[in-house]
Amino acid sequence: MNDFLLRLYVVLCISFFTHQARAGVLLEPFVGYGQTTVSTTDLSATDAQSKDSGLGYGSRLGYRFNQSFWIAAEYAAGNGTSKSSTPGIADMNYNNTAMSAVVGYDHNHFRVWAGYGFSDKVTLKDSSGTETNFSGTNYKLGVGLRPSTSFSVNFEYLIPKYTKYNTAGGADADVSTIYSKMDVSSMFLSVSFPFDLGK
Repeated sequence: MNDFLLRLYVVLCISFFTHQARAGVLLEPFVGYGQTTVSTTDLSATDAQSKDSGLGYGSRLGYRFNQSFWIAAEYAAGNGTSKSSTPGIADMNYNNTAMSAVVGYDHNHFRVWAGYGFSDKVTLKDSSGTETNFSGTNYKLGVGLRPSTSFSVNFEYLIPKYTKYNTAGGADADVSTIYSKMDVSSMFLSVSFPFDLGK
């Protein structure tokens, strides 16, 4: 992860100095509502499903190379409730954080972007306070409608891939030791405020 961040930093610095006349610093805070569906099959071939929903928020910081193309580092977080479809399983609370690299293109009032989350973590906490942590990566695609240059209404579709987990702060283990299949997908509706600074 440190090597990735170093490469991203170098690319941004080179781009800033070579395109300084046209580039601007992009700062884009956002807030919205997310819903995630988790489908699992354990090692005994038992299927289960849960739905997570709640508040999401974060910010992007990067560079706009011209009036259209931009690249940014993104921090996102959220919290809410996880509801299982399995009878007898109580609701849990969740918290999640993700760090991503995002590239995008703005054209008039429309925006599109894609991102890779090199760090995606979610913590589930049951009524007794016991925490289970999952970690991995994610991919995302987003579209937005920008009625003004500093306001955007957005929709994102994310596919997290969790590969590690631990319970109550124990050692990390592979998700494959408890699930033969774990499919996760997420939708996020948000508003954001893209500002071009330093032009």
